[in-house]
Amino acid sequence: MRTVICWIGDVRLGGGATTVRQFLDAGLIDTLHVAVAPVELGAGTPLWDSPDELLDRYHRDVVAGEDGVAHHLFWRELP
Repeated sequence: MRTVICWIGDVRLGGGATTVRQFLDAGLIDTLHVAVAPVELGAGTPLWDSPDELLDRYHRDVVAGEDGVAHHLFWRELP
């Protein structure tokens, strides 16, 4: 999978928390943008207990939108 992604280049990943978590755990995500709304909808699978869980592998910036949405931007240094 890693070889295919390197050959293709920029890939956008869509899916729920389970899909995103599988790619994170495999080390296949270089940049990640997660928009967190201040509303709880249903009983889905959360991506994390806290966004701080990713700070051992990623840098993070958080931008607060005027609508209350927090945009978490994660990136890692590439070799």
